[in-house]
Amino acid sequence: MQEVETKILNVNADQISNVLTQLGAKKLQDTKLIVSWFWPKGSKEGETPWFLRIRIYTNGESEVTWKGNSDILGVSRKHKEINFRISNPEEIGDLFLEIGLEKYAYQEKLRTSWEHQNWRFDLDRYPKMPAYLEIEGKDEEHIQKAIKLLDLQNHKTSSEGERVLIQTEYGLDWYNMKF
Repeated sequence: MQEVETKILNVNADQISNVLTQLGAKKLQDTKLIVSWFWPKGSKEGETPWFLRIRIYTNGESEVTWKGNSDILGVSRKHKEINFRISNPEEIGDLFLEIGLEKYAYQEKLRTSWEHQNWRFDLDRYPKMPAYLEIEGKDEEHIQKAIKLLDLQNHKTSSEGERVLIQTEYGLDWYNMKF
């Protein structure tokens, strides 16, 4: 699946939640995520055209995601992503290690998600940094409409992946983020 998304930085989490609720957005989840990242052993940032991610949700569900490199589209980015649910994330992590991958990063974050008019909104809160809102839409124009709908035009946006955003914007160690 192709994904087009942008991040709106330094948002007020309560205000975003209230606005989306008033618009009638459907709340999908309010969870803590545990995320482990894998790539071929010995890789360095920027050398690998893909990576794997294991996510564990507080409700007990887990998933694996394969992500390809991104193309930047104005304030948004597009990339291919393949997701599937798994029942035993620890064993999948062990499998990844056995086939020559290495676990190179770990994060914990709080995420609240909504759907509204073909948009997906993910409010992410990491330790030691302000919340940001990720907006997924059909294309760049569709995302711009969501930004206007939520009256977020005056906020800084980022088309960067979360690693680059967290390291450059907030100076934090993305590779090890724990509450």
